[in-house]
Amino acid sequence: MAGRRGLLDGVCVPVILLALAALGMAPSVGSAQLFDEERVTAVAVVGSSPVVQGSTLRAAVEVRVGRGFHVNANPASEDFLIATAVSVDAPGVELVQVFYPEPLEKTFGFWPEELKVWEGNVVVGVLLRITDAAALGDTDLSFIVDYQACTDEACFAPTQVTARVPVIVAEAGTPARKVASPLLDRAPFGEGS
Repeated sequence: MAGRRGLLDGVCVPVILLALAALGMAPSVGSAQLFDEERVTAVAVVGSSPVVQGSTLRAAVEVRVGRGFHVNANPASEDFLIATAVSVDAPGVELVQVFYPEPLEKTFGFWPEELKVWEGNVVVGVLLRITDAAALGDTDLSFIVDYQACTDEACFAPTQVTARVPVIVAEAGTPARKVASPLLDRAPFGEGS
């Protein structure tokens, strides 16, 4: 027993958990007992109603990181860390560009350098193109947020959450109204978009 224990002396358990989580192998036993709230949730809004074939429009996704957690920003601080990323899944809808907010730079006990992370609620701007292949009528735009949630001591296995927005797809030339939303106002769209 003393020989086995000697192998673990000096090994930092959080660093091992971080490495396992980066590989998608973090232990999840008991994690639900440690935290009562969701790690990450998301909501989204689209800046036009209806969405019109042939148009480019803005959308915003609010990533809500639960209390006591953080996620890696995009881009992540290190190549082996999993950046939080937003994509869209809807037939006939193309992702043109994603605009990520500025990160917080924080130090954690498990890593010697500052890491770029997000905590709390952050808004991501998304530029979409509705192609002629988008089916007319009612549909959902699914915004997928891939992330890895961490506490100050350990990281969990990478996963994803989806925010669905019901929309009506209209044919090219149909007038559309601009949708007002605080999320769209907070989204970090770049100049000229």
